[in-house]
Amino acid sequence: MIKSFKDKNLEECWKKGKCKKLRADLKRRVLMKLDSIDAATCIDDLQNPPGNKLHQLQGEYKEYWAVSVNGPWRLIFKIQDDNVYDVMLLQYH
Repeated sequence: MIKSFKDKNLEECWKKGKCKKLRADLKRRVLMKLDSIDAATCIDDLQNPPGNKLHQLQGEYKEYWAVSVNGPWRLIFKIQDDNVYDVMLLQYH
């Protein structure tokens, strides 16, 4: 279950549907991925579909996990006690 967002615009998009700062071509996929992250009861639930490309990050974001959204876009988040914290949408690679 998602407990917190680090990106307040992303939080408003997910909770209220107000996606002012989110590119239109990403909106549907981001919202779908957020729903699946929120529904997950453990990190292993996010292994499917394989297109999520779930992986733990290294370096600056070593405490974070990531799922693929589209191209270089990833939703990243921390896991603690099977809850999700500090969700952000990042473009990396």
